[in-house]
Amino acid sequence: MEKYLSISEMASIHNISRQTLIYYDKIGLFKPTNVDDKGYRYYSPYQIPFLREICFLKFIGIKLDDIKKHIEHRNLTSAISLLEYHKEFVDEEIKSLLSIRELIKQRLNVYTNVDQFKDELCKPIIEEFAERKALFIPFENEISKKELHLTSMKAYNILNKIGILSPKKFGTIIMKNQLTEKYIFQGAGVFSIISSISSDNNMENIITLPSGKYVCMYKYGMPYDTKFLYQLIEWINDNSYKITGNIIDMCLLDTTFYDENTNVDFCQLQIPVEKI
Repeated sequence: MEKYLSISEMASIHNISRQTLIYYDKIGLFKPTNVDDKGYRYYSPYQIPFLREICFLKFIGIKLDDIKKHIEHRNLTSAISLLEYHKEFVDEEIKSLLSIRELIKQRLNVYTNVDQFKDELCKPIIEEFAERKALFIPFENEISKKELHLTSMKAYNILNKIGILSPKKFGTIIMKNQLTEKYIFQGAGVFSIISSISSDNNMENIITLPSGKYVCMYKYGMPYDTKFLYQLIEWINDNSYKITGNIIDMCLLDTTFYDENTNVDFCQLQIPVEKI
């Protein structure tokens, strides 16, 4: 057996474990050249390039079943095909990871600026917003905390089905034409802002939140707590502005951040306006 390599030697050369080689033998991916009477496995030095290739393909993420099929019928054409197919898979993974990283950055931006937001609590401020696209799901029942959560999950599930892991931001929209009505939440619902929409998705219920000037207010409270909304509307009227669109109640931090004594969200009211 002097011309052969033991299983330990073969494993050491490729920086893998003996157990890995035993498993590869078991599944028929890479078998030893010889097995002696005691069951010891021995490999030919000529097998080194094959195991090196297996290790490389596994390192770049190709599944063992696919590697096995490739090694059994290995040629230049099949090697190119395998790598091109896996490159497409990796490209999709990179795209997904970049999307996840952007979601993390967005949440970090909110979380790290919470103290700054709290300094502006209950104070009307003017902000400019670019146009935003959002999925809008109307409430089916009278607004309540339960209805908010159930409708939010409907929006989440719709977005998840088309590969949007999480909306950029979410909240409640109250219709401008209901502000003078006794029940202002008629036609209201949950929105989830999304960065882009593929024409292939053919999504319904997509609305546009227009660009422009908004009167805003940070507050602790649920969308159905109208005290802050009417307070902000009064400020708008007193300062010679008029409301030009629907009211946005953007959730920044939900109740998962607070103890049982705080059962409301940290939000920002956003009301589109123009000067009279």
